[in-house]
Amino acid sequence: MNSYNRFYVNIFLRIIFIVLTCILFVYLIQQNDFLFTAGFVAFLILFQTALLIKYVNRTNRELAEFLIHLQQGDTSVIFLKENIEKTFKGLRDSFEKINLDVKQVITEKEQKEHYLNYVIDNVKTGLIAFSESGNIEFINYQAKLFLNKEKGNLLNINSLENKFIDILTHTKTSESKIIKISINDDLLYLSFSSSEFKIGSKKIKLFTIHDVKKEIDANEIESWQKLTRVLTHEMMNSLTPITSLAYAIKRYLKDDLGLKNQTEISNELISDIVENAELIENRGKGLLEFIDNYRTITKLPKPKFETLDAQIYFKNIIQLFENELIKNNITIKLNVIPENQVLSADKGMLEQVIINLIKNSIDALIETPNPQIELNSFVDENHKNKIQIIDNGSGINPDVIENIFVPFFTTKVKGSGIGLSLSRQIMHLHGGSISMKSTPEKETVFSLHFNIPNI
Repeated sequence: MNSYNRFYVNIFLRIIFIVLTCILFVYLIQQNDFLFTAGFVAFLILFQTALLIKYVNRTNRELAEFLIHLQQGDTSVIFLKENIEKTFKGLRDSFEKINLDVKQVITEKEQKEHYLNYVIDNVKTGLIAFSESGNIEFINYQAKLFLNKEKGNLLNINSLENKFIDILTHTKTSESKIIKISINDDLLYLSFSSSEFKIGSKKIKLFTIHDVKKEIDANEIESWQKLTRVLTHEMMNSLTPITSLAYAIKRYLKDDLGLKNQTEISNELISDIVENAELIENRGKGLLEFIDNYRTITKLPKPKFETLDAQIYFKNIIQLFENELIKNNITIKLNVIPENQVLSADKGMLEQVIINLIKNSIDALIETPNPQIELNSFVDENHKNKIQIIDNGSGINPDVIENIFVPFFTTKVKGSGIGLSLSRQIMHLHGGSISMKSTPEKETVFSLHFNIPNI
């Protein structure tokens, strides 16, 4: 007889016994002389009924407890053989297998979690995730180090220093901020990048924190090397002729025997001396102008932000070039999407950038057939304002592209080399950036990126 049949036979026999006991109770209750015996039989009926209920519910109870423990991740519970072999042996074996499988899954999960935590704790990138209320859901060791909370538990971002709280609460999604801090006498440049995700209905903000000091130092060194080369080139261009002219004047007035007498200095010689002096004066003025330009790009004021109607703002700028565009037969097209787009910027400083880029485009279109300029202003996929100046002119040689934003570097004969460098600094002061891509003789695109979301 298998386990299932044995279970049903036991149930059947117990019910038969209860029924027979009930018949006996009814018979005895009708006999006045057997009232005490009838009471005992009634107790026996209740007792047998209780045993029957207990017998039926035992498997269900053990099964429910087993499933509850599994739900809680507790695989230490065993569906004991002696508790069930008299009923559903097959069911017991199935649940023992489930128990082992779940235990294996949990073990593997714990191993993977331990491995992942080990990797995260040993990367050089700080990671911190917290809820809208500021409660920290996760933080690795490197983040604690960067946030100066290496020791102790960190439960809420409000227990951090104010400068960190400000960054963690005010940095928008997909935005990055860099701060300079000192940890154990080491100067660090920490870059904070933000993203958001949801776990169920809970919104979680995740920050990655990098030390970008090496990258910044490398960029600064490279920038200084480029600037030094340009400064050296410009200085030498001025000082070399000044030195040569000064030496020539000296030779006019002095020979190997000493200073010449007035009688030895002819009018023609005096004329040459004056001409050389004028050349020295002009080169000196050029050098002073160069130094003044350098001071210009190193002492920019802070921008005064205001709200600008993009459509009206760009039309006014284009009007400044109306005569020059007509003279050179250049077509300019303005696209503002949406038409009611507004910008948050310093009106004068941004105007200086746009004017400089349009002037560069006009210069590049002088020998181009069917010359065209596009001025596009729109909101990008990150809901940030973006401005593009596009022309179909001569373009920029790939060999010099990396130098175009270096101060005083220019490919123009009469260029000062400060326009694009100044434009980049203005965009930096606006919290944005400027980029460029060019295909010679086909298309050049200058893009202004604003990190402030569209209003």
